[in-house]
Amino acid sequence: MKKPFLHNESAADVGMELQQSYDRLLDTTRKWVDIINFDPLPETGMTPKDIVWRKNKSRLYRYVNHKGYKYRTPLLMIYALINKAYILDLRPGMSLVEYLVDQGFDVYLLDWGEFDWEDRDLSFNQIIADYVYRAVYKVCQFSNVNELSILGYCMGGTIATMYAALYSQPQIKNMIYVAAPIDFGDAGLSSIWLKASVFDVDKVTDTFSLIPKDFIDLGLKMLNPVNNFVATYTRLWKSIDEGVSVEAWKALNKWVDDNIHFPGKAYREWVKYLYQDNALVKDEFIIQGRRVVLSNIDASLLVLTGKTDHIVLPQQSTPILDLSSSQDKTSLQYPVGHGGLVFGSRARNEVYPTIAEWLAQRS
Repeated sequence: MKKPFLHNESAADVGMELQQSYDRLLDTTRKWVDIINFDPLPETGMTPKDIVWRKNKSRLYRYVNHKGYKYRTPLLMIYALINKAYILDLRPGMSLVEYLVDQGFDVYLLDWGEFDWEDRDLSFNQIIADYVYRAVYKVCQFSNVNELSILGYCMGGTIATMYAALYSQPQIKNMIYVAAPIDFGDAGLSSIWLKASVFDVDKVTDTFSLIPKDFIDLGLKMLNPVNNFVATYTRLWKSIDEGVSVEAWKALNKWVDDNIHFPGKAYREWVKYLYQDNALVKDEFIIQGRRVVLSNIDASLLVLTGKTDHIVLPQQSTPILDLSSSQDKTSLQYPVGHGGLVFGSRARNEVYPTIAEWLAQRS
């Protein structure tokens, strides 16, 4: 807010400027409170799509492409188990899905749905063998191909890695990692908080069975509490005061608060075998009695990281470049945080085009 200019002004002029500043402060704050408490939630995930396969609560979307497919190799997107996948299709003009569809790609997304009590025993065995495996086959069936590309964002990249290391058919031609943790040896604060000597994951899992979404949400937000609990709302206030559109803020804030429960069995495996044992990079993670061996992955790799990402540190993603057998490897880092790779001006102007160009050359 502009400060009153006090020099060479009359008392009446100074008083008028102070009153105007005060009125503006009150008006901005009133609008700020209204948006936080009363504004309806914005529409999200609006790119037209068809549901082409279901399993329990999960859905496989195929996005409608009215312009026709320019590239034959389809792309399957996989996201984390703890948030809604519409972050990849947040709103028109700010959607990785929409951008890739417009570029002529045949885009699919595996949406996990919302886990509830009956899903508490869902494990990575089932996630990989019953969900991802079948989704991949459905993608190839509907697109009438025998190979595909996979994009994994956050935990979705870890899940995609487990699948790719175990199954050679249909062939995975390209793998795109977006802030995806592979090496959990140094995960920043998460490594400190979740180490076996101080965090009893068995006790937590046995207590909850289905890990509450608020438990997960609070843990993630505490990794950067000032930004998550204070700065996000001060940014909104500043945008209102400066007359900047707040629609993007509203859409992102909706997604941040729109979490889902974590199946207890998968949560136990995630913390114990990955954060505490770092089993994935040691080729010791087991799916249905088979070791997940990362050197089995030979697809072309694009690894994207955020320099200021506090949820998935850059050094957690890049080891896949050396652990895989890929001969075509690209790694790019952007000066953004975890969400900045898929949302915001840099994502729209730099990350989206990079992904599209890289895929186009290999599809």
